[in-house]
Amino acid sequence: MMQPLCIEAEPLRLNLKTTVRHASAVRNKGESILVQAKRNEKTGYGEGCPRVYVAGDDLEASLVWIKKKFSSGKVNFGTLAELKQWVEDNKKEIDNYPSAWCAIEVAMLDLLSREKGCTVEKILGLKDGKLCGRYTAVLGNNPKRKYTALSAKYLTSGISDFKVKLSGNLKRDIEKIDILEELSVQHHVKSIRIRLDANNLWKGRCDEAIKYTMMLGTGRVFAMEEPVRAKEAGDISKFSTATGLPVILDESLCTLDDLSLYRKMTGSFIANIKVSKVGGLIRALKMIEELKKLGWPIIIGCHVGETSLLTRAALVVSGAAGNSLLAHEGAFGDYLVEREPVSPMLRFGHHGLLDLNSPYSLETDQGLQVIPVKNWEIGFGMQCSMPLITEVEKEDLTFICKNR
Repeated sequence: MMQPLCIEAEPLRLNLKTTVRHASAVRNKGESILVQAKRNEKTGYGEGCPRVYVAGDDLEASLVWIKKKFSSGKVNFGTLAELKQWVEDNKKEIDNYPSAWCAIEVAMLDLLSREKGCTVEKILGLKDGKLCGRYTAVLGNNPKRKYTALSAKYLTSGISDFKVKLSGNLKRDIEKIDILEELSVQHHVKSIRIRLDANNLWKGRCDEAIKYTMMLGTGRVFAMEEPVRAKEAGDISKFSTATGLPVILDESLCTLDDLSLYRKMTGSFIANIKVSKVGGLIRALKMIEELKKLGWPIIIGCHVGETSLLTRAALVVSGAAGNSLLAHEGAFGDYLVEREPVSPMLRFGHHGLLDLNSPYSLETDQGLQVIPVKNWEIGFGMQCSMPLITEVEKEDLTFICKNR
């Protein structure tokens, strides 16, 4: 007999080892929702990363929505078909709370596959993925000394793919590209690839964005992410046409409805797909189907401070992207966060490579931990510890639920 489904959701705020700065935010903490789904002595885990400046959802409202919709056995999701039907029937709600639903859906996919004793890829009807990726280094608006040291560290590890966050100070941004190019020569790293991320720096100032980018030197980079106001398709098209650079759509591409904005626009576009931003794996896979029809390159992105759980989920999407995959972000683990509540922790190694097709080793407080390949044969292969919240936090959330 199937027992009732029990869903718990808690906020997860992880301290970062460094402050991450870009045009839209300054962040020294990760901010996520961690979900636990239990039934018949099986447990699945899920994560979502609400970001007001990305998809418009915030942590507090997302938690309230989960508790109102999914507490007290209101749903059971006994099959994948039921889960997909909920996605279909509740499109607008997921549009409003994409990260909250992502956390629920990832937990349910983990649980359903554990109940079946198979991988998440198999329950989704996909071929078991490559479970590997070669990751991009991300460089924020750090002071020159810190920026230089971090660039050198990435290059020493053999990474050749970089995303550089722009500051809006032309001299400083040119210097950042100069430093990266000079260091790549010193470290004998050939053919580095650089893309820029403006984080919507020039809202309503498309002409200024074009002029600035031309002064940076368009021949030194291969694409620009979010130069103008999000979803301003006309300005995005104008920027791409004038500079000759593809525009990477992040905040500008959260739903399939957003995708329709660019179908008839001139210029070239690259999709940045984040599992949390688009509202879970089911919607991410659907979007990838449509992107392939359009022939767009795809980047699998990540949010600052997300845990290894979303990094593992993103491997499903990158596998589905196949030959359309242009770049992959993620797997920073304790390079960035002070403590991972997820085991085994995922992080890239030499050349930015994360490969789970061979035994995976980690240095822990208890010594060297070796993760066998069979670890990935059921669910996502991850175990989590739910965060502890104080009585005050519980009371605050209860009050908010009652008054919304």
